[in-house]
Amino acid sequence: MSIFPQQGLQGCRRSARLLWLSVGLAVSLPALASDHRTRHSIDIARQPLSTALMALAQQTGLQISVESQLLLNLNAPAVQGELSAEQALAKLLKGSQLEWIYIGDDALMVQRATRPRTDPVRLGNTKVPGELSLPQGETRVDRATIEAMPAGNGDITSLLRSHPNVQFDDAQLSSKTPGEIGPANISINGAQFYQNAFLVDGINMNNDIDPAEYRVQLLDAVPGRSQGLALDTDLLENITVLDSNVPAAYGGFNGGVIDAQTRAPTQALHGKFSVQTTRSAWTQYHVDESEEQRMENSGSPDEQPKFDKVTVRGTLQGHLTDNFGLLGSFSQKRSTIPLGFYSYNNVEEMGFHEEKQQRRIDNYFLKSVWKASDQLTVETSVTHAPEESHYFRANVANSGYDNKAGGTQVNLRTVWDGDLARVEQNLAWSGQEQSRQSDSADYWTWRKSATKDWGIGNKATSNTLEGGWGDIEQQQRTWQYKLNADWRSVDWLGMTHRPQTGLEFSRQYVRYERLTDSSTYVTPAATTTCTNSSGVTDSVACNIGQTLNGWAGQYMKSRTRYATGEFDFTTTSWGSWLQDEITLGQLTLRPGVRVDSDDYMDKTTWAPRFSLEYDLFGDRTTLLNAGVNRYYGRSVSSWQLQDGRNRLRFNETRDSLDKPWVVKSNAANQVRFNQLDIPYDDELMLGVVQQWAGVEYALKYVNRKGRDQVVQVSGKTLGEPSTDPTLASNYTTYTNDGKSETDTYTLTVTPLQRWTLLGTQTGGQLALNWTDSKASAPTYVAAENLYYQNSVIQYQGSFINYDDRPASNFNRPWTARLTTITEIPQANLQWSNFWRYRAGYKRIGDTGRNVDYMGTSVDVWEEQKFQAALTWDTRLGWRIPTARDQNVFINVDVFNVLDKKSVNANQTVNSNSVSTYEVGRQYWLEVGYAF
Repeated sequence: MSIFPQQGLQGCRRSARLLWLSVGLAVSLPALASDHRTRHSIDIARQPLSTALMALAQQTGLQISVESQLLLNLNAPAVQGELSAEQALAKLLKGSQLEWIYIGDDALMVQRATRPRTDPVRLGNTKVPGELSLPQGETRVDRATIEAMPAGNGDITSLLRSHPNVQFDDAQLSSKTPGEIGPANISINGAQFYQNAFLVDGINMNNDIDPAEYRVQLLDAVPGRSQGLALDTDLLENITVLDSNVPAAYGGFNGGVIDAQTRAPTQALHGKFSVQTTRSAWTQYHVDESEEQRMENSGSPDEQPKFDKVTVRGTLQGHLTDNFGLLGSFSQKRSTIPLGFYSYNNVEEMGFHEEKQQRRIDNYFLKSVWKASDQLTVETSVTHAPEESHYFRANVANSGYDNKAGGTQVNLRTVWDGDLARVEQNLAWSGQEQSRQSDSADYWTWRKSATKDWGIGNKATSNTLEGGWGDIEQQQRTWQYKLNADWRSVDWLGMTHRPQTGLEFSRQYVRYERLTDSSTYVTPAATTTCTNSSGVTDSVACNIGQTLNGWAGQYMKSRTRYATGEFDFTTTSWGSWLQDEITLGQLTLRPGVRVDSDDYMDKTTWAPRFSLEYDLFGDRTTLLNAGVNRYYGRSVSSWQLQDGRNRLRFNETRDSLDKPWVVKSNAANQVRFNQLDIPYDDELMLGVVQQWAGVEYALKYVNRKGRDQVVQVSGKTLGEPSTDPTLASNYTTYTNDGKSETDTYTLTVTPLQRWTLLGTQTGGQLALNWTDSKASAPTYVAAENLYYQNSVIQYQGSFINYDDRPASNFNRPWTARLTTITEIPQANLQWSNFWRYRAGYKRIGDTGRNVDYMGTSVDVWEEQKFQAALTWDTRLGWRIPTARDQNVFINVDVFNVLDKKSVNANQTVNSNSVSTYEVGRQYWLEVGYAF
């Protein structure tokens, strides 16, 4: 028992309260308390924390001392089930800013949370003494780890590099595009990158407009990304990844779930402001020698020789009353990328003229938390996260355009801790876009002249290019309602049941609209005036100026006009789920089912979920896990929004300035929509978790079979040629003929306590994974007739079917990741490191050669092997105290410390291919003030 000295009558009262609580907890204890890891039948109702701790002492035989002043106005949630004393205590103290230390074999003291921490790095489903462990298949990155790790652009997916079941798009690390600031695409267990569910505070934030479209310079489309809101990690309390044995409460994915929880306001007033930066001068580029000059004089967004990134962040938070708090936060990310107006091959002739591209991501966040009663909590939040990327086309004047993404999400959340259930409800509205705004609505191919003089070359036929492709607006507007009930445990037939039920509704409106008529003018002809015989001057498609071939002026005789037009539809969907966590002795079963339905594809799906855990010795040191599950994925809006889009295109001509434009043809539809089945993944999971000698070893195997995946195929290949004159003969449509299969083995090794050395403390985790992708369907963007036909190809000297070839991306055979975080309290320093070793990588592709197979010419495919890659990233954080609870902080990040030259990809698989490398050593600096 600990008595803290106080002054005066108030101090005596506080000491008396501490003495009362300590004695009250102690007198109920048996003479000999049991091992603190032994599981007990815990049944504690929601109540003040002080009485909840007394109930815990009575039910576990653990002696607990605490200064009662620390417990004022604190309430504990209901805790029920077969738990160890430490696990139950962790649930009672969650969010209280309290921790405990052992002061005897069966006695502990609760105190204010202090630093440095003595728990392990929270990178996975580790079992931390005093913290409720996560199921195998669920990983959580907590706030302390978010702050400690180098994360580059500060986006969610960059923090998941340590996760062994997550693999990144190879292009993300390219040394050619270090100026980009958007989040990376990721694949989980071999699924398509756009088939993950991104959640913020339990509400979906996926962009389903056209997430797989990647091409920047398309006339009628805009590039997208699956993660709809590019949230800065400074907003987040934790990030949870569910990669296997995913509960029935989650749907709309084939790969996995990424659930980001935003921060709640602190009780006292606190704030932070910081500036972070990096630039090309702090970056070591690795470029193939044959492309160095091309890179230096680049006019392409795919090759960025210079850039300058700056991120500004600020947060202010606190409680206005005892039960009402606010948190406001913002971040502004900017990247400036200077490029050449002329493409690299024209610089020698035309000279270098600099133009700048820009990238911008903003986050504005406001959250309120109202503790309405002991049982009711109400949260509201508004997130505004727009993105804008400014591009231009090399060699083309007035060609600037802004691609816009991101949007706004508003959420109302209530949590009711009732006697029968914990009921959580969410009502949310979100608006996202995938749009383009151009400096010019029209595009011209002029003859080079005195007034249009920036064209390439000085021949009579030399052209000058000008203009853009007009404005496109794509919007996604969604209402979501979600209800989840975690029911109190019930004992029945010798088993403990913890049922969970829930339902959700969604109504989503999507729209594609061409906002402006946009014409592409070609075929210039000679003229001496731009005013016709009626006195009307053509200031759009006519220009006076001596051309190189001797014309006094020129006007356009033909154009392709894209008319304004709109395509939209609304989808209503619903889902419900039921699962029951059943405990029978040392065995825990979790059967469940999820039902989803929508009127977009007009399908209803039933997804069974089942997992089990067996506590081999009853002390949580050896756990055997298994699961069999089905996960239904997402449907993309562009599959329907593309149907009819090409009908907005008209080919028009005129014979002279006196003649009107005449429509010669209306383009045929190129995409036909049809309702599809919902793609799904079937999962088999096996795992074992073993604690030994203060270390946890977790081994897991996941097999995924993807079926009914959506691929794009031509009608001719399907045997369905066009018979409709408004449907192009080469039209494409979508089918469910895609499939995939992936085996993933992972091993994590996590010390359960931090290592101490000379006053420092170090925690860490080693994660290994091996992946085998046996089959891989293409994305829906690629028109893969070969995949549908499943023709025979020659691959590595053997003849196989086309769809049996390995995946060409997200496919590293095995990787090793080591993460460490070291606290050096004597110097107010924190040193974090992330090492990643990736085994040799292979990229496959068509060589362009053919060989004979049973009288038929077949394509020759080969693989090109890349060497293994080892990278080391580090962060050194320094806190300089300035006043009580205030400090200046400096973070220095160094990526690829060893400046390893690792091949990222090759352009082709032939012997003449040119390698693209990952970015070399790069420095980041952040300076800020916290109070």
